[in-house]
Amino acid sequence: MAPASIPIRLYSDRAAKFVRQSRPITVRKLRRTRNAGLNIFRDYCGNSSIHGFKYFVGNGRTRAEKVFWIAMCVLSIYGCASLIETVYDKWTRSPVVVTFAEKPTPVHDIPFPAVTICPVTKVKSKVLNFTTIYQHLVHGGNVTDEDYDRFLAMIQVCDFSFNKYLVKQQFDDNLVHLLQEMAPPFEELFLMCIWRGKYVNCSDLFEPTLTERGICYTFNGLGADDILRKEEYHQDFEHLGEKRSSENWSMEHGYRPNIGLKAYPRRVASPGSTAGLFVGLKSELSDMDYLCGNSFQGYQSQLHTPNQCPQISNQNIRIPMNQALTVSVDPLLITTSENVMSYSPEKRLCYYPHERYLRFFRLYTKGNCELECLSNFTLHMCGCVLFSMPRAANVHICGLAKLACCEEAESILQEQGLGSVDNSTKMLLQSCNCLPACIFLKYKTEISQSHFDWRRLTDTIHICEKELNNSELSSLAVYYKEAQFISIKRNQLFGLNDFIANCGGILGLFMGVSLLSIVEMLYFFTMKPLINYCMRRSRNSSKIATVEPYVPGGTYSITFNKFIRDAA
Repeated sequence: MAPASIPIRLYSDRAAKFVRQSRPITVRKLRRTRNAGLNIFRDYCGNSSIHGFKYFVGNGRTRAEKVFWIAMCVLSIYGCASLIETVYDKWTRSPVVVTFAEKPTPVHDIPFPAVTICPVTKVKSKVLNFTTIYQHLVHGGNVTDEDYDRFLAMIQVCDFSFNKYLVKQQFDDNLVHLLQEMAPPFEELFLMCIWRGKYVNCSDLFEPTLTERGICYTFNGLGADDILRKEEYHQDFEHLGEKRSSENWSMEHGYRPNIGLKAYPRRVASPGSTAGLFVGLKSELSDMDYLCGNSFQGYQSQLHTPNQCPQISNQNIRIPMNQALTVSVDPLLITTSENVMSYSPEKRLCYYPHERYLRFFRLYTKGNCELECLSNFTLHMCGCVLFSMPRAANVHICGLAKLACCEEAESILQEQGLGSVDNSTKMLLQSCNCLPACIFLKYKTEISQSHFDWRRLTDTIHICEKELNNSELSSLAVYYKEAQFISIKRNQLFGLNDFIANCGGILGLFMGVSLLSIVEMLYFFTMKPLINYCMRRSRNSSKIATVEPYVPGGTYSITFNKFIRDAA
């Protein structure tokens, strides 16, 4: 036993030479980190809720078993990834589906169709005899300058092409004024009008409209203040004569509540001919010109939405003389859910009104967009536009010499999908991109036609006998077929919730993965190693080695007492 006066001393420097030399500290840290990672992986596999992972570890399992389960899990992960990629591709490529609406829509929720009527006879014979002037020009006869100017103006609205016999004319800015002067008087075209079962003065229903067929007349169309951007338009003449405002209706929101049947555009509350429009049309036999009218005499009509400019050449209904034409209308309304607005127009394949700006039109429709695109492209190719196209103040109206160029521009625009245009033209045409409006209304029609024996009727009741001695009559009746119709609605095919649900179902089917399984994975590989590291570092820093003082006759031991540091 050591004397009491001799303290116990630790000779660490002597003992150090008996300690085996360790490897460099970097190698030790790498090995320690690798072992820690393997321990974490073993701990996760042993406690994971994902199927198959627990078979990766365990002393009682052979290597062949572990390899088998690893291969099975890899195949399951590959299958999940393939199916999730398919779902994601479907979500990104076609997120919108078109379905039928849940309940039918009554016809009083939509406007009655706008009806544009164009007479085939563009001029009275006493103002201009087109056939006579043409024959004089072909055979070298004398024609006055006034008749010649009117003849040139008529050629642009005739069906036949006569410009090969005439002097080439580049521009004709006075064309529309001549057409307006030569147009037959309104009262000589419209004999009688019945709206919702009541006789109405036709001039209160129809307003003049400029189309590619000349001066036409439109019922229930919106005015120029609602459709056109007048600040961008020329001021030479008016394209739309309607003056009524549509403040109580819009395509997006419909009619204002409690507005009744007095709203504009007009609407009806029930189907059938008694709730629709009936028009009696008159044609003077002395004014008929078969050379300009292409052997068809009577009228052309088009049904369109009130917010669209009519384009008779695209689609029209012919109203022959002495025929009674009945048009029953079946509306087609396409609406779009609000949750589809978050997708780009290229994915939902439609435009909301605020998404597409048109220079000449306030209201976006596919027809208005195509008309503006045709006008811009015609100006690009020919340096002018046709008289019926929208144009700015400094743009000329094309004359006869430019008609071939205008026809070529329209042909190129129609064939742009065939890829037969050059790069510069392709860039210009791609800027059109006239997708349908997201809220779109169209009128499908069923047409019936029968002989109209009006002379026997007038002779029997003795009405308008003198006025109709040298005339032919036709009639047009337009009405809704049914009181309600089924609209179509664009909806989300795959929303974010649907995508997550599909992915969760695939992961659950192949591997039993749930949302908590992902949280569990994050816990084992992030939170738990961090907690273990902090706790280990805290234990190492809070324990110190102490040696008990020497006491004669006592026993000695080295103990670890907890050292509490003063925070101050």
